[in-house]
Amino acid sequence: MDQGLGYWLTKRELISGDRLAVVNRHRRFTYKEMNRRCNRLANALRNSGVRPGDRVCSLLMNGNEQLELIFAVAKLGAIFLPINFRLTVPEIEYIVSDSGARTVFFHDEFRHLAEGVAKLVNFDTSVYCGNARACDDEADYEAFIASGSDEEINATVSADDVALLMYTSGTTGRPKGAMLTHAAHTANVSHTTQRLPIHASTIALGVAPMFHIGGTSVTVLPTLFQGGTVVTLPEFDAVKVLEVTEKERLTGLFCVPSMWQMIVEELDKKEFDLSSVEFLMTGAAPTPLKILAYFKDRGLDIYEGFGMTEMAPLVTILDKWDCERKNGSVGYPAFFVDIRTIDEDGKDVGANEVGEVICRGPNMLKGYWNKPEATADALRGGWYHSGDLGYLDDEGFLYIVDRKKDMIISGGENVYPAELEQSMYQHDSIAEVAVIGIPHEKWQEVPAACVVLKEGVTLTENELIEFCNERLARFKVPKAIYFLDELPKSGAGKILKTELRKSHGGITVAAK
Repeated sequence: MDQGLGYWLTKRELISGDRLAVVNRHRRFTYKEMNRRCNRLANALRNSGVRPGDRVCSLLMNGNEQLELIFAVAKLGAIFLPINFRLTVPEIEYIVSDSGARTVFFHDEFRHLAEGVAKLVNFDTSVYCGNARACDDEADYEAFIASGSDEEINATVSADDVALLMYTSGTTGRPKGAMLTHAAHTANVSHTTQRLPIHASTIALGVAPMFHIGGTSVTVLPTLFQGGTVVTLPEFDAVKVLEVTEKERLTGLFCVPSMWQMIVEELDKKEFDLSSVEFLMTGAAPTPLKILAYFKDRGLDIYEGFGMTEMAPLVTILDKWDCERKNGSVGYPAFFVDIRTIDEDGKDVGANEVGEVICRGPNMLKGYWNKPEATADALRGGWYHSGDLGYLDDEGFLYIVDRKKDMIISGGENVYPAELEQSMYQHDSIAEVAVIGIPHEKWQEVPAACVVLKEGVTLTENELIEFCNERLARFKVPKAIYFLDELPKSGAGKILKTELRKSHGGITVAAK
């Protein structure tokens, strides 16, 4: 029996065939059309030599092509590998070589990457998908699809088979491929649709990059599972997001905090009709409390979630009715997810005590591709060890304090950058901030803040430090402020503190 993602579309054609499934700029596809296209793509892939378990990779912006590959590869029983197109050729070559992928799909915007990697590895099949921004109907991709039959492939797919291979950002070394099974994705949509108002009438935005688990699985796959509509944009632009929300009457939007910040700035300049919106979702990084309050004041329900690639991704959600009562929390666990907080010896810590967050559930990764030692370490005891620091209150709500590797130990005191960042976001002049640790002659390490100011404002280092002195214990106050034009970010919108530590973390502060 087929228990995979590919069956979702097969079933949807039967019960929702004429309903709108995907909108990609000027192209609109019903569930019947999507399923038939995915069948043809699956058969074309099989004709090209792809077999169950083979890896098929992509360098694609968001659009129907990325979604069709997810389902077509799943129908075939192969493994889909979306690659971050913001990486360099050597970084992509490592992922392709490590995974053994021999088939690639690419948009014109990333031709240079695909051709660069092709000089280093041997692709059996390379499919040009046209220009993502123009929705190029004449691309080789359409001819490739047309070459296949639209009959169901009827491959035997087990729930425990790997469906997606997603490489982590590699902030602590070489990226690792997280193996996410068909069952993990089914569990994730169950968890998500139980907590978010995603249903057959949902019209969800797909703008977060789908090479990232958040872009694929927070709202997009759950919406298609439920028979709703996904409206994709090839890349993030705050104005275009607001315009498409008006035009398509979107009901659900998922963005990461840096995106929400830009949306807020545009809403301050011009009004947009958001009356269709039923919910907003944020996650992937701590969301400034000012942003949460901004949307609440406008009467919009905003949910904050916590997840990770290795959990496909949902771990917790803070429901709208708990936003005020549990301000600062990322919520309580998804229905079948268990969470613990442990000390360095692996023992549970008490309520409101900080420890490493570990979790388990049916959405947990199967392991890391070709990395048995890393798998054994991450999944020791049957729990995924996240590397995040947090605490559970006496009601079981989770509060994330920081990444374990980002914590600063200053003179024996633990300093959590996320706490500092939330305080600094209260300053009206700050657009973005990231706190890192830098060497200190006396205290070994002290916090420093990398700050991006809002357009047209001025702020001095002394003014910002004084602002912090009024709100934070002295040992938490940043001892240095670096004003930057922008902060380095990953393709998923996360601030890359590893890059900030390289550029600013080696500056030693003198004792005073």
